[in-house]
Amino acid sequence: MKYLRICIVFFLGFLFVIDKSTADENTGQVIRGKVVDKLTQMPLPGANVVLLDSDPLVVTATNEEGEFRIDNVPLGRQTVVVSFIGYHSGQASNMIVNSARETVLFIELEEKVEITGEVTVFGNRRKDRALNEMATVSARAFTVEEAGRYAGSREDVARMAMNFAGVSGANDQRNDIIIRGNTPSGILWRLEDVDIPNPNHFAASGTTGGPVGMLNNNTLRNSDFFTGAFPAEYGNAFSGVFDLNMREGNNEQYEFLGQVGFNGFELGAEGPFKAGGNSSFLANYRYSTLQVFDLLGISFGTSGIPQYQDLSFKLNFPMKKGKLTLFGLAGKSRISMLDSDDNSADLYTSEGMDLVSGSESLATGLNYSRFHNENAYSKFVLSFVHQNTFTTMDQFNQGQIPEFSYREDNIEERVSFKYIFNKKFSRRLSNRTGITIDKFGHRLDAQQLREGDDTWEYLLNNKKTIIEGPVLFSSYSQVVYKFSDRFEIKPGVHLMYFGLNETLSLEPRFGASWKTGNNTSFNFGYGKHARLQSMVTYFLETMYDNNTIVLDNKDLDFTKAHHWVLGFDALVSQQLRFKAEAYYQYLFDVPVEKNPSSYSLVNAGAGWGLNTRNTMVNEGEASNYGIEFTFEKFFHKNYYFLTTLSLFDSKYTASDGIERNTAFNGQFVFNSLAGKEFRLSENSTLVFDAKISWAGGERYTPIDMEASGNTNEAFGTEYYDELAWSLQFPDYVKADVKVGFRKDGKKVSQLWEFYVENVTNRKNPINQLYSSSKNEIETIYQLGFFPLFNYRIYF
Repeated sequence: MKYLRICIVFFLGFLFVIDKSTADENTGQVIRGKVVDKLTQMPLPGANVVLLDSDPLVVTATNEEGEFRIDNVPLGRQTVVVSFIGYHSGQASNMIVNSARETVLFIELEEKVEITGEVTVFGNRRKDRALNEMATVSARAFTVEEAGRYAGSREDVARMAMNFAGVSGANDQRNDIIIRGNTPSGILWRLEDVDIPNPNHFAASGTTGGPVGMLNNNTLRNSDFFTGAFPAEYGNAFSGVFDLNMREGNNEQYEFLGQVGFNGFELGAEGPFKAGGNSSFLANYRYSTLQVFDLLGISFGTSGIPQYQDLSFKLNFPMKKGKLTLFGLAGKSRISMLDSDDNSADLYTSEGMDLVSGSESLATGLNYSRFHNENAYSKFVLSFVHQNTFTTMDQFNQGQIPEFSYREDNIEERVSFKYIFNKKFSRRLSNRTGITIDKFGHRLDAQQLREGDDTWEYLLNNKKTIIEGPVLFSSYSQVVYKFSDRFEIKPGVHLMYFGLNETLSLEPRFGASWKTGNNTSFNFGYGKHARLQSMVTYFLETMYDNNTIVLDNKDLDFTKAHHWVLGFDALVSQQLRFKAEAYYQYLFDVPVEKNPSSYSLVNAGAGWGLNTRNTMVNEGEASNYGIEFTFEKFFHKNYYFLTTLSLFDSKYTASDGIERNTAFNGQFVFNSLAGKEFRLSENSTLVFDAKISWAGGERYTPIDMEASGNTNEAFGTEYYDELAWSLQFPDYVKADVKVGFRKDGKKVSQLWEFYVENVTNRKNPINQLYSSSKNEIETIYQLGFFPLFNYRIYF
């Protein structure tokens, strides 16, 4: 209740902040941008740019550099349509134009195959289509505004994606992306053409999710999300892909941002390096909100105050025949959940345990784009990534004194070079080819108390510099051939070679799209995909009776998968879309234990810890199949809705030969979202958003009470291995609501938001643990009634 009072005080307090410039007459704002060919990225001079619903109609054209500018644009929602002879029209719809910052657009137009005699066509660009022209199925573009608009998303792109068909989000604590029953470890995160490590605070080794995201909505632009059979350029993943882009800072004027909310206290700045130049910078810094409150002496009833901070930036330097950019994303986090703290009524830790956990990460890249001519360009990308995950666990002895029981401190690093060549041979034929060299380094250190004799054993004790570490070579090539504007195919291939154990993966990809009408299409996609095991898995140690240490997992092959997808798309009207997809995925060469057991890496991410075992072989299998439906009204006339339904089944077979449900086989997910805006005046808008989710409950393994009572293991609870994932909690049901208020002054724009997750306070179980003091099983529940607030100011 104390946190609820804080939310209300902040919300009402900011609501009465008076911007004196509001009373002044507002003369409008600027929309400007650049229009380019989608394949070649070359500017399109002379393209027509129209501000829809303007009176009189505002029309302009792009200059020699493909740039345009519209002044005195009224505040509020605006739509810009761009057309060019020989190209399909493009559209930026229902953008929020505010008083404190210019709206800068980057619009890509796709060239037509068949040329007709028309001069201008005002059509509606398919908002559901991916930005990547190589994509055919299981892909969609999303806007940054969607990540902030949807109730329950917490301005996190991962939580936003949980609303899309095929994605399960029945976990309030973390933002792991579970796609079509796959482990979240099968996801690839890509930022500015760089494959990045887990972009979340409190990351754990081998995982791709976390409780708080590091990616900052205020620095991102429209991006792509894939849920299967993705294009050839994406490798080292078998589940899905986030392909994210950062926007460029304003190169004409300085703009600033301040924000406080669940994700943190935040400051942002952008602008030109010098007046009149084309170069720009963009930077945002964020600091944990709850940590600030803790420093002010505000208690939350737990010793587990999340401490974190992150920084993201992008520097942009246009050149005569290209562009040079430097980007970075860095963050650090730490949380201490201490049952030994007598002053703490801790809500989250298990009894008799002190836990300290956290992570540090950095991803930075230098990207140079070179335009060779009007039909070809190259990209050169040099990058460095670093991630450190650490955990310290102390269990209480009989005298209730914490004693060392588990330590983990793992560092993984990578230097990468990437080259991409894109060529358009004709209106019908284009190609994208690339090569990547990844060089890995690591320092892996994990040890635990050995059960029985109270001695310490190393699970991991391996160090290699980037020069000494293994190398991964990957390359790809994919073509798009358009027989007409109605039918096209996209064959491609991806190749990976891992130097540590000399394993090779050859992966064909194929996509085809047939537009049966102006607003309907059938789509097909196939892909063979593969993923490396984690470095923790390869270098996990096994000690034999003669004290010999062996890396039994060093020769593990890639985990591989075949994925088939058949889809149907229809625009019921210009703003109403229906989509259905059916799929089948077969996973093979999955690492399982050599000795018969139920363990398989397809369940990695379902529990806490290293997410691996020693002495594994590539003999496991798994399969996922299902059907998905999406019914969506894009934001238009001040409202939107999105409804998705996913029906699926996910099974695996481990080394004991028994077919079981995977840990992620919830079998169904239903999401329904809606929102409405009310324009109160020229400068103020009231916003309502709501969401309801209904999904199959979490899978779990029954606890062995007798074994749990006798164990000295660090994690304290023992399970029946032969009954792995055989039980399922009741269905997950959660309703979220949000109300917001936008207000524009002459030079200041503000946003207030107050939202409540799990407004019905439903108890959704997520796990069970053994209580040694009570000698009983306790059920752990997810978030109850959870109020949040957010305030943002642009100036």
